[in-house]
Amino acid sequence: MIIETISRFYEDNILLFDPIKNVPDDLGAELGEILAQSNGIQEVFFNPETGDTEVLGWIIYSLEKIQEETAFYKENYNIQGIVFSDDGAGNPFYIVEDKIYKYNAIDDESELCANSLEEFYTK
Repeated sequence: MIIETISRFYEDNILLFDPIKNVPDDLGAELGEILAQSNGIQEVFFNPETGDTEVLGWIIYSLEKIQEETAFYKENYNIQGIVFSDDGAGNPFYIVEDKIYKYNAIDDESELCANSLEEFYTK
């Protein structure tokens, strides 16, 4: 369900990957549901000059990248959530108790963005 919402939000310009077989329980239901269907989601676009589909960036990180980014932000910025993506300018989005936050390292502040991943990708 959530992947369909994300696909609509990005006007079907997404790239899916092979699913994770054993999704860790600590990622939460929504993120776990996504990874069970695709190990991350990337935004893509069609380049008319080359005729190729090219990647713009991650919408939802792969499990490996989620684990790396979460460990980095926990160690360096004391973020106590699961980092699953960023805003393209280096500010991570993370989940705490199903709520979505954006962290601004310059101001050392977090901002509530949505009450769920589903809501986050419908705004």
